[in-house]
Amino acid sequence: MHEKEKGILAECELKRISGEIKTYTESTECSNPVIVRAHAEAGDPAMNLVYLVTAYRLAISQRMDKGVLTRAEGNLMLAQLVSRINAERLERDIAAAQQRNRPNQSYEALLQGLGLWKGSANSSVQEGSAEPSQPSSDSAQQNYAVPIPITCYQSESRITCQ
Repeated sequence: MHEKEKGILAECELKRISGEIKTYTESTECSNPVIVRAHAEAGDPAMNLVYLVTAYRLAISQRMDKGVLTRAEGNLMLAQLVSRINAERLERDIAAAQQRNRPNQSYEALLQGLGLWKGSANSSVQEGSAEPSQPSSDSAQQNYAVPIPITCYQSESRITCQ
């Protein structure tokens, strides 16, 4: 998180605590535009992730105001999203670095993928080989319960979470 973001988050939270802003939603609406603007001014290449985080923050705030989520649950959900966002940013950075080092890589990958597709299209599928893999049941994320998941969707350039 950038220092400018931390400052605006703290400023809007103080307004909520002092009573100038009444709800978590209003606090989020106070800080989200500044967060988006700061990332845009910095030339963030992943603005779609910034829009996702701000929309998700708004959905969490609305649920906290309704009493559906506690502040701790909302903070946990946001921390989990930010962790996934950071992993996505890292993957994008690695992919961009690899692409700069091997400019023809995507064409090579396309050709290789077409070869695999062609090969698999001509081979027969053995009985039982098309079974979907089952997710692991000993996931660390199953140690807590989230009341109702937040669903995000994109309509043109706008991301909305509910």
